[in-house]
Amino acid sequence: MRKGKKEILYRAAFKLFISRQFEGVSLADIENESGLTKGAIYYYASSKKELFRNVIEYYIIEKQDLTNKVCLKGVASFKDFVDSYIEGIARTMESFSFVTDELSHTNPTKAYISMILQIAQYFPDLNNKFSVSRNNETGIWCAMLQKAIENDEIRNDIDLLSTAKQFMTIFYGQAFLDSLFTGLNICTLSEQLYNLYKLLKK
Repeated sequence: MRKGKKEILYRAAFKLFISRQFEGVSLADIENESGLTKGAIYYYASSKKELFRNVIEYYIIEKQDLTNKVCLKGVASFKDFVDSYIEGIARTMESFSFVTDELSHTNPTKAYISMILQIAQYFPDLNNKFSVSRNNETGIWCAMLQKAIENDEIRNDIDLLSTAKQFMTIFYGQAFLDSLFTGLNICTLSEQLYNLYKLLKK
């Protein structure tokens, strides 16, 4: 029962924080959106700021961790990894579909990026954790590229770190560009990632 209430609270708080940002959300708003009492809310977080932190950890830090977003099981080639990466992004976006109505007046990708930018402002330690996660992601891309070279799938004259960062930059760059318009376009992202892969393929 408690687990169910916690999920209800986090989902409600996420909807509010992503649509109005931290300062624009009151405890009364959270009570109304979640249907929980103030006492129930304080059972899971001692303050609005702590609840905001918990929501960021769950919906941003954890969900954007590549090991949670991408299934590496059964990945036999670098092409499989790129496929799984794209599918993971699509699944992550789908998992946020419950906020669609709340964000009907704005761009969901822009709102999500805005929420990420608040991490450094309110929680420097989480910003460091987010950076570590990105570094780990770079390491996974490098490992997958190295494996592809060893399997004679891609050229062996590439710089692993630079190429890994190119793939990551395509995602983060596309997400930023699309945030200026209607939101991340998976088809455009896929096209860009596969084009880079084709340039590397032997």
